[in-house]
Amino acid sequence: LLTGDYLTMESQGTPGCLAEALAPLAALEGRVFACRGNHDLEAPEMVARELAAVGVRLLIDEAEVVDTAIGPVQIVGMDFRWRDREGHAQAVARRWPPIAGVPRIVLLHDPGAFAHLPDGSADLVLAGHTHGGQVGLVSLGLRWTAVSLLSKIPDHGFWAHGRNRMYVHRATGHYGFPLRVGVPGEEGVLQVHLGMGVTSG
Repeated sequence: LLTGDYLTMESQGTPGCLAEALAPLAALEGRVFACRGNHDLEAPEMVARELAAVGVRLLIDEAEVVDTAIGPVQIVGMDFRWRDREGHAQAVARRWPPIAGVPRIVLLHDPGAFAHLPDGSADLVLAGHTHGGQVGLVSLGLRWTAVSLLSKIPDHGFWAHGRNRMYVHRATGHYGFPLRVGVPGEEGVLQVHLGMGVTSG
């Protein structure tokens, strides 16, 4: 599950760079789903083409129900929006409502939009965007980052809003100036446990 920002300054300026970076995903044979991040909007056609070439399903305000070892799971991919986050989040939730008894995962690049999701509409949201705050004390076991100091945007780790739950990963890269101090990169592997009798919808 990918939450956006596949483009970097290097991948836009170096032919074949993005394709090379995405190539290992082809081995997963179409079991990869993605949403777009803000930087992907700089070259949306290239991003869509390269993701499709390795079998990644790009969800742009769309949803799919996939068969898994635990049964069907609904995956919703929300597109990135700079404006009207609340209206956008609610419109996507109305168009693709939860399905009773089916776990629901929402791919949302911008964790700042998490608070605008209707209560109970997301068993698990996966987000990125903040690079974990980039500068902070996370490597010392503390949650403080520059983002948490300057804003109320969820910057890394687990968050809750009503019945909705979100994990914001720190990602592995940067865009532009390569500044990361005290906030190590991350490739997240989550093990999700479903509560007995808990359903979406």
